[in-house]
Amino acid sequence: MVELMTVVGIMVVLAGILVASLPGIQSRINRQKVESFLAELESGLSVYQIDNGIYPQNPPTGDRDSAGFDGAHVLYKHLSGDWNLDGEVDTTDNAAGKDEKVYVQRLAFDANENSKDPRSTDVGGLYRVVDSYGSPIRYLAEPPNVRAEDRDSEMRNPTYDLWSITDADPDDPEEESKYITNWGN
Repeated sequence: MVELMTVVGIMVVLAGILVASLPGIQSRINRQKVESFLAELESGLSVYQIDNGIYPQNPPTGDRDSAGFDGAHVLYKHLSGDWNLDGEVDTTDNAAGKDEKVYVQRLAFDANENSKDPRSTDVGGLYRVVDSYGSPIRYLAEPPNVRAEDRDSEMRNPTYDLWSITDADPDDPEEESKYITNWGN
């Protein structure tokens, strides 16, 4: 009986340790999902740039975070294939008479509406790309051929900035180290 109680006691201690570590494990899983999704967006942006000769434009204006927040809509429009912003990938009934190119799969709103892990959502009446935390992905890109002295000092990369604020407060500069970015912290 003592042996059985010892085994049960060990199981209870191990279960307590497991339960205590679950939030950290889930946070790491979500961060890895965001990192993978950002890599997928970067790949889509590269193909978009090859096809169009330019990255989707969302120049920084004023507050970096609000401009980046607006960039989530720019990403949606240019990478999802939903140019008319009705939530569905545009098919041959568009003005060009051909299907719109989809640069990142499963980004259109209709593919995410009932998903347990949505990639886009309707925020403030606009479709935006979101991370696994449900927060809009931030994106900034200046027009090409801007002289170095005319560039906005808020840009971290010469091409585009792409970042997720994860579970950090965007108004607190101290928490920027928690962001998942394409420029590294």
